[in-house]
Amino acid sequence: MISPAWQALADELSLWEQQGRTATLWWRDDDACTDSAALRRLNQLSLDYQVPLHLAVIPAHADSSLLSLFQQNSKLSALQHGYSHLNHAPANERKCELGHHRPLQQVLEELSTGREKLEQLIGSEQFNPTLVPPWNRLSDQLTEQLAKRGFIGLSTLKPRPEKRIFGLTQVNVHIDIINWKERQFAGEERALAQLLSHLQDRRRQRVDADEATGLMTHHLDHDELCWVFCERLFQFLKGYPVRWLDQSELFPR
Repeated sequence: MISPAWQALADELSLWEQQGRTATLWWRDDDACTDSAALRRLNQLSLDYQVPLHLAVIPAHADSSLLSLFQQNSKLSALQHGYSHLNHAPANERKCELGHHRPLQQVLEELSTGREKLEQLIGSEQFNPTLVPPWNRLSDQLTEQLAKRGFIGLSTLKPRPEKRIFGLTQVNVHIDIINWKERQFAGEERALAQLLSHLQDRRRQRVDADEATGLMTHHLDHDELCWVFCERLFQFLKGYPVRWLDQSELFPR
């Protein structure tokens, strides 16, 4: 017998199926920069369940140890996670690397440098020039300039207001499995409630129904319960007609 939270998810997916619709999902993991036991474990989950994994890689700290993972897993792709993941906001503001706290041209030059580094390091086939801002925040002035700097996509947090923004395709994430105050797993009920809420809102046309529901993970910050939940979720969803999207479907070139 499954818990009420899992049953609610099962019931929602059944409603999608009854309406002849397939629930689309995607998986983004933040803060990748170098090979580690946690990253290898994450990659193995992608391989075991054949779920496309989009790594938001920090360019300033990325190194060639990542390459073996990309060679092992054709479903692995890289997005760009800011430049250095440094906070430039004052102490009385929320953390932000890509805000209005520095000259716009300086920020753009860093991002361009980072994009070129990741293209050379990972290769154009598995690197997708989509920006994932650290802490999921960036200034509007910066967003307006990204397409001119070679970016094609943008990914932050919460339902997108629109699919296209200043020439970029925006696809966000909606499920955060970590309780950041305690820095531990947020719990099955909370994580599943976020997943259920976005699926319900899509089905009822309260948000953009075409935006794939996004799972956000942070492999370096996972406790064991985070790992257990991810595996259980992937296993559970194998029993339903859902589709995990890859970079070519999310952020087409």
